[in-house]
Amino acid sequence: METANVNDPASLEKVYSKADFEADARLNAQDKTTVLHGLMILSTPGGDGSFSIMRANRQVGEVEGTTHSIFVSPTLSSAESDAFFQNDTDYGGPVEQRDAPDERTDPYRSFLRDVLETARSARFPPAVPAERLKGFRGG
Repeated sequence: METANVNDPASLEKVYSKADFEADARLNAQDKTTVLHGLMILSTPGGDGSFSIMRANRQVGEVEGTTHSIFVSPTLSSAESDAFFQNDTDYGGPVEQRDAPDERTDPYRSFLRDVLETARSARFPPAVPAERLKGFRGG
């Protein structure tokens, strides 16, 4: 588990490098992927803006729930994924590259901004008191 700060994007870059982003985005872009790769936000930001975060995986079929953590994963935008297409005239032919999109943004920086914004707006329910976890649970 690592710590990043919502007021310091460089702290998130130390936890999640561009190489990590590219590897995860590549894995998530596979058409038959069953596991998404990304980051898990584990806490809300404290008074100084620090929050807990870690690299994580999640099955694609898992229900999106914000109980005690939030999972965020990098994906290719439609502009980035449209830059590649299968040649329809040649079955199994090479993937050809189209013209680059007009609006060029850095997907890594965009993802970091999304993670920081998600961490800023994260709201988790209070932790279960330890007294409720003690005792006989039936069975």
